[in-house]
Amino acid sequence: MSRELEQWLLEERREGFKEGFKEGLKEGLKEGEDRVAALFKRMKADGRLQDFSDALKDKNAREKLYKEYGIE
Repeated sequence: MSRELEQWLLEERREGFKEGFKEGLKEGLKEGEDRVAALFKRMKADGRLQDFSDALKDKNAREKLYKEYGIE
């Protein structure tokens, strides 16, 4: 295999990795936003304003509430 071809393949792999990473990040952020929105909607419906405040400030409190509400 020629050096030019090897270099081209390496660049293509890098570009593919970058694109895949960006798409994965975008999808992960959307899933995270959907998860938070689902939790907050359920908490609002249940009138859990203090828990809502705690969930905004504390990741551990949020994780506990995700489990309680069965939100993956």
